Amino acid sequence: MYTAIVNKCTYRDVPTMPLTHNEIAALPAKKTPYYQFDDTRTRGAGRLGVQVFPSGNKMLVFRYKREGRWAFIRLGSFPTLKLVDARDKSRAFGQMIRDGLDPKFELERQEREREQAQREHEQQGTILQLFRSYTEQMRKNGKRTYKAVLISLEKEAYPYLKPTTKAKDVSPQDIKLILANMIRRGADTQSNRVRSYLMAAFNYGLQHDNDPANFIDDAQFGLTMNPVAAIPRQRNAERVGERFLSWNETRQLLDDMEQPTNLGLTLRSLIRLCFFTGGQRPYELAASHWDSIDWQAKTLTITADISKNNRPHLIPLTSSALRVLRAQQEATADSLFIFPHATKLDEHMPMASLSQAIDRYRKRCKMAHFIPRDFRRTCKTLMGELGIAKDLRDRLQNHALRDVSSRHYDRYEYLPEKRGALELWERHLLQMEADTVVTVDFGGHE
Repeated sequence: MYTAIVNKCTYRDVPTMPLTHNEIAALPAKKTPYYQFDDTRTRGAGRLGVQVFPSGNKMLVFRYKREGRWAFIRLGSFPTLKLVDARDKSRAFGQMIRDGLDPKFELERQEREREQAQREHEQQGTILQLFRSYTEQMRKNGKRTYKAVLISLEKEAYPYLKPTTKAKDVSPQDIKLILANMIRRGADTQSNRVRSYLMAAFNYGLQHDNDPANFIDDAQFGLTMNPVAAIPRQRNAERVGERFLSWNETRQLLDDMEQPTNLGLTLRSLIRLCFFTGGQRPYELAASHWDSIDWQAKTLTITADISKNNRPHLIPLTSSALRVLRAQQEATADSLFIFPHATKLDEHMPMASLSQAIDRYRKRCKMAHFIPRDFRRTCKTLMGELGIAKDLRDRLQNHALRDVSSRHYDRYEYLPEKRGALELWERHLLQMEADTVVTVDFGGHE
């Protein structure tokens, strides 16, 4: 950095030969500061010189005429700044003068541009800010998976990208490194999930800076492209779910869940209610409050804040569903949640508990592999075998209906139709045949 100064010392502008290193080193200190200048035999383009202080310190300077007065720019201390480098700087300033520019003004302009660039760099959002801003927007939009998405993004990205990395500096190579390491450890399917999270986060960042709602935010991401777009999905890793329980497996599961076991009442009640309500999402049932039940109307409302499609969903309750809920109420009525956390009554049961319970059950009864997500597929498939129309099954399971009529106009709840379908479904579920039920020893009772 150069420093512009005002001449406050005496000097003799005596023509000399160009200064040499040895000559500058030999210049003696005097009682007052003084200058010694090069003689470049040129006029109107400034001149290199040295300022000698009473302390003996020497400062290389550039002098030129500015509005009729001498102006000085400090180049650097001698001999720290080499004379050859000082001459290069002087020649650059001389060229500015010949081009009609004022070197001091140019230095000030360049400094302002550097400061502006630094401010802009500091304001550019990091990937930490991008991930958290994106998932916070998910939360505002009612996406219940926002916490899991943030955890997954940070877990997979931070080993290869520092959280302080500017989002605009992330390259396709960085994304490829993150996903390649997931694939290398055998997490092919999860790599596609993380890729979709990264794609959505950077798409959010692309729109963020131009969104008027974010105008007052300090952080600007400055993205011009999505680095994930060039990275393909692992197509072989995506497998459409095929597993559903047969009638015999379903009957066995429901019969076993009726019996006191070490799985616990709340877990067993949730599994049974998933089936007796036609394959509702376990999370939506677990996160529902007792006040969502209308005992007189025999309905349960999945409220919009926990519904996957952000729309309330009215579920008719059959006799079997009501029986499950009344037994559950006797055991957990002190909680707001129908299916509370085992130790925290102000929280609902975590879905990990259900997955672990199903895994333990399946291994003990030696049943073919299935997971809680397969409950919906089982109900959807077996209800279809009973002749229940697909559009009614879709409404029972609160699938997002894409036709214009359903999305914008049809607000009928289809409650009688859904109740009739669930009662037919219930009758078949309760037709337990002795030769299809296998007794399983769970190794413990409540």
